[in-house]
Amino acid sequence: MNDTHFRTSTSHPSMTVRSALLVATALVSVLALSGCASTGTAAGGDSSASSASASAPKEKSDGALREAAISSTKTQDYVSAAAYWGSLYDRNANDTEAALNYSKSLRQIGSTAQSLTVMQRARQARPDDAAVLAEFGKALAASGRPDQAQANLARANQLKPGDWTVLSAEGVALDQLGRYSDAQAKYAEALKIAPGNPSVLTNLGLSYAIEGNLDAAEQTLRKAVADPRASASARQNLAVVLGLKGNFEEATRLARADLPANVADNNIAYLRDMLTQPALWKQMETLDNETGAKVSAAQMDTATP
Repeated sequence: MNDTHFRTSTSHPSMTVRSALLVATALVSVLALSGCASTGTAAGGDSSASSASASAPKEKSDGALREAAISSTKTQDYVSAAAYWGSLYDRNANDTEAALNYSKSLRQIGSTAQSLTVMQRARQARPDDAAVLAEFGKALAASGRPDQAQANLARANQLKPGDWTVLSAEGVALDQLGRYSDAQAKYAEALKIAPGNPSVLTNLGLSYAIEGNLDAAEQTLRKAVADPRASASARQNLAVVLGLKGNFEEATRLARADLPANVADNNIAYLRDMLTQPALWKQMETLDNETGAKVSAAQMDTATP
């Protein structure tokens, strides 16, 4: 087994961990999302939300819909939750509870554009509501708009401090901006409120990874994965980091925990090829000049409320 750290490679000194992670995380995070069948999560962007909304029973009363929506949210069946909360939102767009939960459910199934649209309207109606600002910020971060996300999340924390999900989301926005030390400080604040929280640890681990500190990333992601509450994204991010460090055997085992064997094997094979093929390195050279938003947009752990 090759234990050589990717960051110390001498074959391609111009390349950084960040360039590799930009490609690798984009590949694995999308496929990991499609593998989370237990939560009702599906890849496919806004089409998932559209089909979910179409399946919601229109004849249900508001009370029955809300009960079903709350139940689906508790069981993390976000496709069904999007359908039920979406029906309530369609009936009354001024229902703040429906708007917030509809947006969250849309984010969880990858419908970030629709989530952002819902929260833009809510933000206009309630500009000083901490919960609205927090969800709006999370939708912005998931959509790769870090400047606006960070501003709204900071304001939400100012209005109602002590919410670890807001601090963790602000960390993601700061990572998108390349402000890794500031991001990690936010995760540290979040962990003071929610010690050992696997969602925060997952985001922190990926922050270390895109910064180039694969050892700290591995250590942090292992802590996240050890928690029974850890989501598939924690395991898949750890698999990426282990693959980049050359530990393909364990990376494959982790990838197979949530993905079909052939998909997991293809992912790890891609990582292996990426580390050894000069042509792939050359194709990634231009990625060093990007902001990193594509990686960080997928960073926020899907278990984060």
